[in-house]
Amino acid sequence: MIALPSIAFGGFSGSAKGVTARQVGGRSILSLKCYPTGVATGAQLARRASLKKISKNWVLLTNEQRADWDRLAEHATGASSLGQKAELSGLNLYVRLNANRVMAGEAVLSDAPAGQVAVPNVSFTQVIVTPQLVVMAGVRHEPSPNKLVVKMSGSQSAGISNGWSKTVIITPGMEEDWGEADVTKLYLKTIGVEPTPGQKVFVEAYWLDTVTGFTGQVARTSVIVTGESPYQRRVKVTMDDLDPEAEQHVSSLDVDFSTNAPAVYFDSVCLGHSNVASSEATLDQPLPADCIGIFMAMGRGMGEDGSLHPQSYEIQTSNYTSETKIRFMHRGGKYIKPTEVFGPGVCYSNS
Repeated sequence: MIALPSIAFGGFSGSAKGVTARQVGGRSILSLKCYPTGVATGAQLARRASLKKISKNWVLLTNEQRADWDRLAEHATGASSLGQKAELSGLNLYVRLNANRVMAGEAVLSDAPAGQVAVPNVSFTQVIVTPQLVVMAGVRHEPSPNKLVVKMSGSQSAGISNGWSKTVIITPGMEEDWGEADVTKLYLKTIGVEPTPGQKVFVEAYWLDTVTGFTGQVARTSVIVTGESPYQRRVKVTMDDLDPEAEQHVSSLDVDFSTNAPAVYFDSVCLGHSNVASSEATLDQPLPADCIGIFMAMGRGMGEDGSLHPQSYEIQTSNYTSETKIRFMHRGGKYIKPTEVFGPGVCYSNS
């Protein structure tokens, strides 16, 4: 027979089988030990490993550094327990903030932040989930160093009202793109299967300050998966969209077409070809009709002496026969290869 920890044992703390007793604010609190359920994703395994590594680094800090973390922890609070905010130790806060930073690709902080940071709350208008599309739309922009963390569940029964324990991190930190957070590929990679129409997906999102590791309040919602949606995502073209069989004259390609406006944003590096002052990128899929036209944008190239030379470019998009091309044609300034074509461009001719 196992004797379970009890409040009757005033100063008792420890574990017995699946029950743990701990002392908080002079009170003895009993709780059930939590064990992982289901198969852990790669991201979950990586996060657990990082927690162990960060915890071990605590002993490498100086006494002054640990004292600074303890002082900061006095002003921070953890999850509430029995109506009261749980107290955090310096070690708890050190692990929590650094786990957030490592998740976002940042290095471990040894020195505690100067103070607690007010991180904004997430604001968005809708979440669209279909088997082919997973998007948070109307996200209010927040400047760097804030990054958006999105957690989502796989498809659950539509009758489930509380599925937050099923959510996993879809993106450990991304910048919303003109109010749109398209996590379709990330969702499929993490969850492994497409959302099922008629079922429910639970969504959590919060901003992460990547400098300090502090996070904002978690915004929660749930959405019923539909077979299709009238929502139109903006057209984007990257290196992933190039035809692998065609000769390419770009080493970097990121073209972002606006919605319902004659504008486009470029961030590309053109290598040039032959003796022609232009570069071509051949895509593997046709572009929509409203993305076909001629645009003007700025470029710049670095001379042999390290100086930058401004240039202007005419960019033409076309769907001809079986090929879709983006042509970067030099129009002004000293032509230098390679050239970075960057910034907003305006469409002055739509076909």
